[in-house]
This record gives sequence, C-alpha cells and structure tokens, in this order.
Amino acid sequence: MRAGRPTINLERVRVISDLFCDLGLDGIIKFDKLEPEYRALRALREMGVSPPFLGLIAVCTGIIDFQLGRGGAERLWSTLAEVARDFGDLNDLRQVELLMKVFLNEPINARMLQLKVARIRRIFNSGFARWLVENYDRLREEAMLLWRRLSETLRSGMERKTIVFAMKAFDISHLVCFGDYAKFPWDIPIPVDFHVRQVTISTGLLEGYGDDSAFRRAWALVLKRVRERIGGNVSLLRIDSLVWQVGRIMYESGYDRSLSAERIQRYMVERVGMSADLAARFATEMTRFINRVVVD
Repeated sequence: MRAGRPTINLERVRVISDLFCDLGLDGIIKFDKLEPEYRALRALREMGVSPPFLGLIAVCTGIIDFQLGRGGAERLWSTLAEVARDFGDLNDLRQVELLMKVFLNEPINARMLQLKVARIRRIFNSGFARWLVENYDRLREEAMLLWRRLSETLRSGMERKTIVFAMKAFDISHLVCFGDYAKFPWDIPIPVDFHVRQVTISTGLLEGYGDDSAFRRAWALVLKRVRERIGGNVSLLRIDSLVWQVGRIMYESGYDRSLSAERIQRYMVERVGMSADLAARFATEMTRFINRVVVD
C-alpha cells in the first residue's frame, strides 16, 4: 500500500456525517446487529450463558480475531457458536477456558496459532478472566478499566486493532444482554483494518494513505459531528460496524464503482431497512472516490 502525506477533507467529513445523521441512532445500531459477533453472542446467550461469562467469551474471541483462515470473521464467530453447542454449562471459568482451547483447534484459527494460544493462556493464567467476571457490574459502568487491564495483560497498546476490537466485542455482548452499550468514551479509537482503510479512501475522507492515526482522526471528526446532531451512546465502535460491512461489499465487488454502489444500495434496503432514497445516496457517497483505492 502506498504511503503518503494524508490530508483529511473537511467537506467530505460534513457530507458523510450528514448521511449518518440521516440514518439516525436506531439505524446505526442496526449495523451492530448485522455483525457476525452479534449473531454468535446472541446464540450463546440463548444457550444460557450469563452476561459476565458472555463478556469474557467475547473478549477472548476478540483478541484472536486476526490472521484468519478462509471465511474470515463470519466463519470465526459462527464456528465459536458451533463449538459452544457441545458444552453444557459455560458459566464457569474452567469451561470457558476449555471452550477456547477447543475453539483454537478449528481450521479458522490455524494461522499464527502459537500467538493466539499464548494470548488465551495469559488471559486465564494472569487472573484477568476471574477479575472480569467478578467485577463485571463495575466494568459495565467503567469500561475503560477493562480496556486498560486487557492492554496491560497482553502487553499491547490500547490503540492496537485486536485490543480495540476485543472491546467492541465486549460492547456487543452488552448489547445482546441489555439492549444498550457499556459506558465507553465516545472517542475510543476505531479498529483500523483493511476494510476501514479502503472505505476511508473511497469516501474521500482521507486523501492519501498514511499510518493508522490518520484514519482514526478522520472518523473521529465524522463522529463528533454526528454526536453534536443526534446525541445518544454513539462511539467509533458503532461507526466501525457500518464501515466494515460497506468495506466487505466493496472488496467482494472488486472495487468496481458501479457494482459496489449497486450492491451497497441493495444491502442498505434489504438488510438494514433504509429508504430507497437514503440507500442510493449512501451508496453514491461511500463509493464516490473508490478509484483512489489502492489494492496490493
């Protein structure tokens, strides 16, 4: 991917944030409910997993959600739900640890397996898992404590993609259990991955590729305008769900503008429930600068 001196286009920040505002808070939340982790965690909740243990499973899966095999995140989270069906009671630390060990042996986790095993081992051997379960009610209200403790336990920066994504998974587990989100700060950094980078360029928010901080700043400016207009418990973790899903459609469409726009519009109407007019505007603006996307 080409490096450069990225510039945030403030006019495009206005256009994209206005689109999100037109979608509304309920519309934004719908994207979380379409995420693969939401479906898997809801299935586990229906199996009787209590909120503290569901939160723990979400974090454990989030920290190994990288270098995935064929099927990507969709396959990762659906496999988690499939493996969990073989367990009777997951409201026990030993059973959750065993679940993760069995889950790690699935083909979706084969890449960089030793690192993933080491991460899960550290979660349980360090006392982090017990601490999360025993302090769950406090962590719902002070979610930054969880974020910092996870970062320290894994000896990884708080802004690193898998750390942030684990927090998103925890947040979605909270949505599954309580119908709302945990209390994270609104400006928790968006987990920057391939899809987020490509959508940021395609929307015109950022002109030129740079390090992850430039992508985070661009979306933080979008979210700031959204919060000023519609309020609500909206963080960059919410924006990530929308951006990731759009990015996947673009990728599967080979970054062809006409095909990407057509598929995004159909997805927004059929899956998200947008009006045809808003879906058309969304598809147009999200792909307006798709020709700038660089695919190595």
